[in-house]
Amino acid sequence: MNKKKKALIAVVLILVLLAGGAGAWYFLGNKSSGNAVYIMPVSSFVDFGMGVANRFSGVVEAQQTVDYQLDTSKTLKETFVKEGDSVKIGDPLFSYDTDSINLDIAQKKLDIQREQASITSNNELIAVTTDDLYRQQLRNENLQTEYRIKALRNELNSLEISLQNAYVTSSVEGTVKYVSDGTGTSNVYISVMKTGDFVIKGKVNEMNISQLSQGTKVVIKSRVDNTTWDGFVSRIDTGQTAQTEGEYYYGMDSGNQSSKYYFYVDLNSSSGLFLGQHVIVELADSSGKSGLWLYEGYIEDADSKDPYVWADNKGKITKKHIKLGNYDEEIGSWEILEGLSINDYIAFPDGTIKEGQKTTTEYVYNEPEIDEEVYYGA
Repeated sequence: MNKKKKALIAVVLILVLLAGGAGAWYFLGNKSSGNAVYIMPVSSFVDFGMGVANRFSGVVEAQQTVDYQLDTSKTLKETFVKEGDSVKIGDPLFSYDTDSINLDIAQKKLDIQREQASITSNNELIAVTTDDLYRQQLRNENLQTEYRIKALRNELNSLEISLQNAYVTSSVEGTVKYVSDGTGTSNVYISVMKTGDFVIKGKVNEMNISQLSQGTKVVIKSRVDNTTWDGFVSRIDTGQTAQTEGEYYYGMDSGNQSSKYYFYVDLNSSSGLFLGQHVIVELADSSGKSGLWLYEGYIEDADSKDPYVWADNKGKITKKHIKLGNYDEEIGSWEILEGLSINDYIAFPDGTIKEGQKTTTEYVYNEPEIDEEVYYGA
């Protein structure tokens, strides 16, 4: 083999090795860089029950509606209002037919008189008879009659109360919202919407419901500007599920269904709000100011002078330094004073994140590889 041929073969071998090395570097380099870091918006933690779990969605509604049902044992006589009418406390809404009630009252009185006459007659017989067995029989009859008289008097008392309540009056000041036309299945005949300030109807899932209780102070925030209103939770309706939907944690389907419930907020002032307006409900601290709180598991070096979270920066993961405030040991969360907002995207520090890795909002769950022979014991 001449020198030129050997040189050509050598050059070819070098090129092959270089190409293979470049391919190996490309493959291993990509692999060593790891998968893209999964990030989530801070605002979404409200629904997931993690991190900023003190924000809830709400809508402005009218004050409570008071329902007035028909007493099916009575006959409706007259209705004094129609839908849209304004009523004050004590205004009559509808009345019952008292003629039948008066007849029933008269009949009960006659029944009581008849039973009392029976006792009087038996007592006269007891006074003149010498038969001890007969005397005891009459006394037993009197005891039974006295029991019937007691029952009749209770019924008479109920009828007299019904007569007094023949007119059903409004217990609140408001507007007549509904008058039944008799075709519905409900016993509600008239509904009156109470006049007054608005209330906020919020929604909380079962993961966060423990953070709310009657009397909890909250701050209502507008979704379009910085306007706020103060209030407190007046009622939590756990008897009716508001909405059921799948919840996710760390981007993984938990496999469970999270029920949601309605709660209601009474406002110190509703000036500037309008019916149907969508708002944000935030828990307030003891000073009455709301804040941003983050679960401690997301924060690195929380005990140092330079704590940070892993946050997205134009598609790359980077350290975002933050300033911490108070620490809530009960829920394991830090108050975030500076450096983080609900619009940021952050990642959970699992120990594998490196500065500069690509970020993604699409979670991919990789099943662990299993050695079938070892797993099945083969």
